[in-house]
Amino acid sequence: MAQSRCIKCGGSNFEVVHANNLEGTTRAVLFVQCMDCGSVVGVLDFLNMSVKIERLKNDLRIMVEKLLDRITVN
Repeated sequence: MAQSRCIKCGGSNFEVVHANNLEGTTRAVLFVQCMDCGSVVGVLDFLNMSVKIERLKNDLRIMVEKLLDRITVN
């Protein structure tokens, strides 16, 4: 597999940082940037919906199990 490289400096080390200097938006985002030169190579949504959905699914499963336990006890 090819190694990812920064288009500006050719660096191959990247980091994810909170983008706190965006004007005109209320959404929080994360920048994927080159660790060598700081060039932004990608953007991630701070509120990762797939993680939130998975947590909600687990919470709902636990609630249903507790409810079923109550029904079967009575």
